[in-house]
Amino acid sequence: MTSTQTVMLPTGAPATAAMSLADRPTSLKGLRVGLLDNGKEFSDQVLASLAEVLRRDHGVTNIKFWRKGFPAKGAPFIEEMAAETDVAISGVGHCGSSSPWSVIDAVNLEKAGVPTVALISRSFCPLGQIVARGEGHGSLVIVMLPHPIGEADQAKIAQKGADVTAECVRLLTTPGETVGKEYAAKKFPLPEHAVPRS
Repeated sequence: MTSTQTVMLPTGAPATAAMSLADRPTSLKGLRVGLLDNGKEFSDQVLASLAEVLRRDHGVTNIKFWRKGFPAKGAPFIEEMAAETDVAISGVGHCGSSSPWSVIDAVNLEKAGVPTVALISRSFCPLGQIVARGEGHGSLVIVMLPHPIGEADQAKIAQKGADVTAECVRLLTTPGETVGKEYAAKKFPLPEHAVPRS
């Protein structure tokens, strides 16, 4: 014989209140930019290329790389990074374990007041958005890269970082309220293998 129980949920504010984006600067010139490399294969190449374009095209001179030892866990140095960083880019999430943690790192940097974007490959952007919303940050900025990140041609991997640099700059220097509305309404395409065939 089975019994059923009614579970009463508490009323009032949700356990995780919705977060707003950290205040954005109007320019990255003269600011300290932190690039959080999650340690996943190819992430360093993407971020190195992005850094090169930031220096060359956007006048950024103060860039620091922060590297995690393992992609499937949170960065242990968020407080230190936040103290030494004006804006941040977290990435590159391109599998089912690194993508959520790249997003969580970005959420934690935003909580610390650092404007942040997360770089996630196309197939894992919907997952990243679910994780961000689960962390109470429904408007976290996720920049979509092509999937897969890995290529036989190393130049093609680097190009993926170069190609999203201008978008990262836009999202880090546009007022948070504007970007927040954009990303609260954003829908990422489902992975190709998840779309029903007609």
